[in-house]
Formats: sequence, C-alpha cells, structure tokens
Amino acid sequence: MFQPQFVDVDDVLLHVETAGPQDGPPVLFLHGWPDLWLSFAEQMTALAGRGHRVVAPDQRGYGLSSKPAAVADYAMPLLVKDIVLLIERQGLAPVHLVGHDWGGAVAWAVAIERPDLLRSSTVVNCPHPRVFARALTRMPSQVARSWYMAVFQVPGLAEAVLGARGGAVLAAMLRHGAHLSEADLDKHRAVWRHPGAIQRPLFWYRAMFRSLPASIRAQPDTPVRVPTQLIWGHRDGAFSTRLVDPSAARCDESEVHWLDAGHWPHREHPEQVTALLESWFARHADDG
Repeated sequence: MFQPQFVDVDDVLLHVETAGPQDGPPVLFLHGWPDLWLSFAEQMTALAGRGHRVVAPDQRGYGLSSKPAAVADYAMPLLVKDIVLLIERQGLAPVHLVGHDWGGAVAWAVAIERPDLLRSSTVVNCPHPRVFARALTRMPSQVARSWYMAVFQVPGLAEAVLGARGGAVLAAMLRHGAHLSEADLDKHRAVWRHPGAIQRPLFWYRAMFRSLPASIRAQPDTPVRVPTQLIWGHRDGAFSTRLVDPSAARCDESEVHWLDAGHWPHREHPEQVTALLESWFARHADDG
C-alpha cells in the first residue's frame, strides 16, 4: 500500500514512503537508530486507512537515501534542513510530526526552529536536546546508559562490530528490543548490504559529540511553542525516565504518556500508540 518516491532536498535525495489520501491531514514520521522509514509502519497503515496522508523518509545516511561521506554532513542543522525542505516540497505544512529516538531529536529541533511548519509534535523516547546534553555531564546514571555513544566515536570499531556476520548484532537488537519480525529484519538486512548503510548512521553520533560542548555551554533556549506529546516506555535502557519531566517542562503545551515498554513502545504496543496519536491529532486538528 505504500508508495515510494525520492525527494530532492538540495544536497541529498531522501527515499520517502507515503500512503493515504493526498488531501488527508498530513502526518510525517521520523525513525531513529538503527531503524528505517518502516519503524512506524503499523501506525502509518492504520492512520492512512482512516484518512490521513502519512509520509516517512529514510533520513540521510539510512536505507535508500543519500549517504554523504563526511561526519560534518550529519550535523543537526543539516538534518533539520532535510525535514524542513521535505515538508515544504511535499506541501505538508502544517503537519503533525512524529519522531522516535534520533527522529525525536530532529522533531524537537524542527519544533524549536520552525514551529510555523507544524500543527503538533509527538516525541517517542527522546529527551529535549538541551536536557540530554546537560544530563551527559550532570547525571551519572544517564552517562552509564549512553556508554555505546562513546564507543561509536572510535572510527572503524563500531562499523566492524555492527557489520560482522551480516549485521548480526543489529539484527539481535532489533529482534529483541524492537520486536521486529523476521520479515522486517530481512528488509533491514537487504539495506545493510549497501555501501555505507551501517557506517553512515554512526556519523549522527559522531557529529553530535563534536557539537556537545557548545550544547552544554548554551544558555536556556526559548520554550517549545508547538503542542508536544511525549510517549515513553518505562523500561527504556537508553534514556533515563528522569529526563521526561524536564523535557515536558520546556513546552508551552505538553502531555506525557507512560507505557509498559522499552525503547520502542510504538513497536511493542502499536495499537495503543496509534490511539494516542489519533486522539492527539484530533485535539490539534485544523480549525479552518
């Protein structure tokens, strides 16, 4: 049911999948690491069937999208630009934006920098970027959870480990953490065979660490003006639950929903997350 296309966002081509009526209320989904556009496929299918226009890209470095060769090509301003241009060139504004993990980080940034493009934001298991940056220096429990990010900074090491035996470590992570079926894992394995498909997503982490000192020194930013829904799994091993309330507090309007899940609540409880999205979208629908 999904329709593939490639969208030119200036310096990269994004592979994008869409479904639902062209004139339906638009919803844009952003995946995290090490996922692909299909991270929210169950929610996309349900929402498209109920009249929404759903759109999901492989973000730069992932899947079938372009894979720039330098770490600097994955700095947050460029990741934000990709999504801003995607929204503009697909005529999605104002759109309901939904992001998980790294997709959530991009969603936070778009909401902060271009609130005019969004009707609402839903972030799944990802703290506000300033809250997270400060936690990495002030919260030992979060530093311990983020050990893998430090490992990812060593050129060649993570690529070798994650790429060994056809991506066996990645497959195990997605099978047990995200509860992917073998059919979905096969889709990932097919992509991992492409040059750069395992390495380039690691560049997101390396670019983040390069900018981290400036993020920590930065003064408190302006409030998030876009209505923001946080969906969070209690058992997330990547992010402390202590990051949720400070993240919500940075929003003019926020709502937090806790689920009995790990880092991928939309995979563990797809119907419940779909219901939360539908309710949130209905309350922040176009008034005219």
